[in-house]
Amino acid sequence: MQWAKTINKKRVLFILGFVVVFLFSRIPQLAQDTINPDAVNWHYRSEQFVVGLKHQMWDKTYQHYHPGVTLMWLAGIPIEAFKQISGVTVYDQFSFHAFHFLAKYFVVFAQLVLSLLILFWLSKILEFKKAFLALALLSFEPFFVGNSRLFHMDIIFTLFVMAALILSQLYIKEEKIGWAILSGIFCGLSFLTRSIGIGVLLYALGAGSLFLYIKTKDWKRCLKYTVIIFGSFVVITFALFPALWNGPIDVLVNIFTEGERIGVRKGHTQIIFGESTETAGWGFYPLVLLMKLSPFIIFGTLLYLYGLYITYKKKEINKEIIIFKAEKIVGIISYSLIFYLGYFLVMTWPTKKIDRYMLVLYPVIAIISAFGYMGVLNTIKNKWKNGSGAKQGLLVLLLAYVLYVIIPIVGKHPYQFTYTSPIFGKAETANRVIAQKSFGIGIFEAKNHLQTNYGSEVEVGFIDTKPIKSIYPNSLVSDIRINGVSDYDVLVLAINEVIPEKVQKSEVEFIKDSSIYINGLEYWRFYVKKDK
Repeated sequence: MQWAKTINKKRVLFILGFVVVFLFSRIPQLAQDTINPDAVNWHYRSEQFVVGLKHQMWDKTYQHYHPGVTLMWLAGIPIEAFKQISGVTVYDQFSFHAFHFLAKYFVVFAQLVLSLLILFWLSKILEFKKAFLALALLSFEPFFVGNSRLFHMDIIFTLFVMAALILSQLYIKEEKIGWAILSGIFCGLSFLTRSIGIGVLLYALGAGSLFLYIKTKDWKRCLKYTVIIFGSFVVITFALFPALWNGPIDVLVNIFTEGERIGVRKGHTQIIFGESTETAGWGFYPLVLLMKLSPFIIFGTLLYLYGLYITYKKKEINKEIIIFKAEKIVGIISYSLIFYLGYFLVMTWPTKKIDRYMLVLYPVIAIISAFGYMGVLNTIKNKWKNGSGAKQGLLVLLLAYVLYVIIPIVGKHPYQFTYTSPIFGKAETANRVIAQKSFGIGIFEAKNHLQTNYGSEVEVGFIDTKPIKSIYPNSLVSDIRINGVSDYDVLVLAINEVIPEKVQKSEVEFIKDSSIYINGLEYWRFYVKKDK
């Protein structure tokens, strides 16, 4: 057939290789690595979301200010189908494992589909090699991989935002209605995932219209673009969020007021350079980016910046520098970087700061880094016409990629979430700079360790009880900040947790008996009561 002749076999092989590596880095041990505390909450919210859909109780589809609607669709529907088929309808310590794997699997599958769509759209703006390199740099960043294995919103939100911006730019470039409709849809999906996603819509409407006007000098075409984007946003938002059907104003007001109260004014405990604080300062996120990005992607970014400097020095016109030239207006970095810089500045304002929130910046960093590396390879290729220099340069880059990206992904599997850059030395050293969160990492190992070493029905005390309660008999789990020391025989502390003052002042003394180490860190410590 004619269409078969046009298929680029090399591209197909690249894409198939990407899919294999993507799944290989996500699926193995997906069911038994992590139960983050937020995941327990989202399981409950997803269940209530489905109850609301089944019984037309639309108010139940609003569960949280984020609002996490896309996550509840992704997990709630498959789990409900599994319940109907298997007959297992109740969450307990035995069924949670299957439900959790199912939820994570569908989230990973959604990430894969989104990634392939982004590759297709991005390759309409950039040449395929550069688009593919950017996607690969993004998808296989160790900390990005670690977060993509969680039942959480950060990665799908990042990909929704990236898709919305690319599609908006595609409309500016080609002015095809389909791109504007899709951009509006992904703006809606971004907002339905996290309320701050409303910023993507505002940027697509404001900056997108401005860039389009600079290109066309026609305000009617800008108005058409604005109407399509906003209309698509409204349609998809109302279609997927039934809570809006009853009282849209009340729901939206609740989302943003709760977001301001919890997400802006309420702090989040971080331990920085050994000091615990609820209000991490302006320097927190730059430090996070330096710690959580691999040296490889950082070096590619520096190469690009150096290339810009050389270009500027030579006074060459480059579409990534002079962005307000009509014929250069669709530069991917020029268009998206403004949004990402705005996001970064907005996120430094709230008192609540979490390292995962910087994942949203990874796409533009990956694209910039891809530009940097492709620029270096092209320069080498032009200097060595016989191609030997380009091959040697490519080999050096591949070795660096293996050293700084592949080895950490494999070596830290399945807990790539614990990744810190080798710039900070050993994991223990990095942990003293910004303390690692437990986030349910290795909770299955902690459970097995308890039952193997202290008995299958030992009473245990934790600080964060949500992860362990999902897979351990609830009646045997106590919160050591609330319960008395007589309620548990083994006290368990996650990384960077300390024994509460209440326990220290009790008449019972606990001594450390054993530990579980994960990726060079003492992640779980087990204390038993000292014999009198």
